[in-house]
Amino acid sequence: MNGSPSGKREAVMVCMPTEDVEFHQAIKEVFLRYPEAQGKYALSSLALENRIPVDFDKKIGVSRVEGDKIITEFKDRKSVVRMQICLKWNFDYTECLNWEEAPE
Repeated sequence: MNGSPSGKREAVMVCMPTEDVEFHQAIKEVFLRYPEAQGKYALSSLALENRIPVDFDKKIGVSRVEGDKIITEFKDRKSVVRMQICLKWNFDYTECLNWEEAPE
């Protein structure tokens, strides 16, 4: 965070993607072409999931909101049986990677 001339602290992005630059540029162009989608979607990295690592063939992320936090737990796909709203799809939309339980 840097101080601004007004004395307020503001967040500053310190790094832009240096990998897959052409891919990121193509995604940016899609968002510019469809501005109504900019507030609904975001490009998400799986860097944290890869650190654990999560085997998405066997596990699925289940998220819930608790106050100002989003909590994601990875559960066995076969054990999850409730209604679901998919939050994060794989690259070709054939598999849900992270979902939220549907409201009752």
